[in-house]
Amino acid sequence: MKLPTNISMAIVKEKINNNRLVKGFKRFCNSNIVVSVVAKTIACLVIWAVALIPFWLYLISRWIANPEGFWQELAIIVISMVVIGWLQVILAIGASFLSLAIAFDDNI
Repeated sequence: MKLPTNISMAIVKEKINNNRLVKGFKRFCNSNIVVSVVAKTIACLVIWAVALIPFWLYLISRWIANPEGFWQELAIIVISMVVIGWLQVILAIGASFLSLAIAFDDNI
């Protein structure tokens, strides 16, 4: 499978800005400064709630496994890092960029 290498960020930004939900969100936020701050805060909280799902899965698996002793603790941590650690890092980076874009975008 060949990955597309000619994707322009301007095209991606234009497609996002032409999205019906994004237009509605911008129109809703432009109505009042308080509404804008509250909407941006809620959007950031939702983004981070979704981005932290792998961490919550780790906590649930640790609670279910109930490790006792050093080696069981180590096994749970290593398995969690291998299985869901990379996904958590990718989601955290993406959530950081999205949160900053929402927070510092004056058009929203």
